[in-house]
Amino acid sequence: MQKQFFLLVTVFLLILPNKIPAQLTFTVESGLVFTQYNDVQAPNAEPMPGTRFSLKDDFAETKNPVYFRIEAAYLIADKHIVELTAAPLTVESQTLRRPSVSFAEQSFAENESDADYQFNTYRASYRYRFIDKEKFYLAAGATLLVRDAAITLRTADGVSASDTDLGFVPLLSLDTRFIFNEKLSLALKGDALVGPVGRAEDFFLGFLYRPAPRVGIRAGYRLIEGGADVEQVYNFAFFHFAAAGVQVNLW
Repeated sequence: MQKQFFLLVTVFLLILPNKIPAQLTFTVESGLVFTQYNDVQAPNAEPMPGTRFSLKDDFAETKNPVYFRIEAAYLIADKHIVELTAAPLTVESQTLRRPSVSFAEQSFAENESDADYQFNTYRASYRYRFIDKEKFYLAAGATLLVRDAAITLRTADGVSASDTDLGFVPLLSLDTRFIFNEKLSLALKGDALVGPVGRAEDFFLGFLYRPAPRVGIRAGYRLIEGGADVEQVYNFAFFHFAAAGVQVNLW
């Protein structure tokens, strides 16, 4: 999926109109991930539902991994923003600390089982600049998210079971900034939507500092929260991110 995303970015750049006033911006973000909760059950329906358990509280240790995400945004005619985002995420949980857990029709024993939680997302967003003033900026629109998710439990002797999900999710998208001066602003940017069987939120709140006209440095807090309650799986998770990134305007 990551190879397909970067191929999409390449095609995106090749087909951009070169006669319309435009600006291309790349942003790379990284930092640490912290899990608040991550509750799982698979299957989530009769006649043989799995055990509902926590990938955080029911394991001896949940890793706080370093994450990376990349954004490529194209501003057309000072009003229209098209953006592609790749945001892979994998969190490891080690040493199950509760009696036998049933997951994906397989049993896993206490002290003998670890888990991987993969939640990779790839997004195409469109936002329209409604306000672009000296002290305030607001753009809003929609995002199509491709979700490449997998929850895997495994033992040291090679027994494993996975619940995987590849799907599309439409979201609302927002990008707003309170501008203190030409170098410093406070940004709130993200995507979210609540539906009948689940919800999804991914927002960044932090400061953007521009040491040079074409370079920006951002630092702040990101959250990803949400999940789904369907027959295949129950999974709701909340992650906190200590986030920092570099933004470069190419033209």
